[in-house]
Amino acid sequence: MFLAPKVQKVTQKELENILLNLDNKCSTFVKVLQCTSPKTLVKCRDTKIKFSSKIRKITALSVLFNTDYSKGVERQLEKEKKDKNDYKKGQNKMIIDKSNSNNNFCGTFYGKVVIEYRPFENSYPKTKFICDGKITAKSKIPNVLPKKYKASNQGTSKEIIWRKLYVKNIAKISIGGAIYKNIDCKI
Repeated sequence: MFLAPKVQKVTQKELENILLNLDNKCSTFVKVLQCTSPKTLVKCRDTKIKFSSKIRKITALSVLFNTDYSKGVERQLEKEKKDKNDYKKGQNKMIIDKSNSNNNFCGTFYGKVVIEYRPFENSYPKTKFICDGKITAKSKIPNVLPKKYKASNQGTSKEIIWRKLYVKNIAKISIGGAIYKNIDCKI
């Protein structure tokens, strides 16, 4: 009989310490429930009507820790039989300091703890939007959310996605057989 792991309730600080101290340097599958506040425009792109509502985006997804973005792009170019010179490395604007971490996926950025991950390719994120405290279909939200752009520097047909997430935005994480619920992350 399979017993599901018990959810451990932790504070944001405790979760930060757990993630920074995980001694794990190999690729690892992880499930994350994240809750972020996307930056919105002050006016709708279409109607030009002022927008002042508060939006929260809740996403449940499977990710890979301890992967290398550049190597992922280069492997994809290889699979597509393209030249590695097609990859024009961009500038990393959010360099994570991992000097106080026991792994390759967690560190700090200006004193705030951050994880970086690659969304698992064969998994589809489940996303919900909350607008002013009510679950709202994305189609019902005015055109104020950030536009999505594909990476133009990879040279690949299939984009390699890479994300960084502040630990304060992790509501729940399942890693290494344990599940942690961040009681400080309010959805």
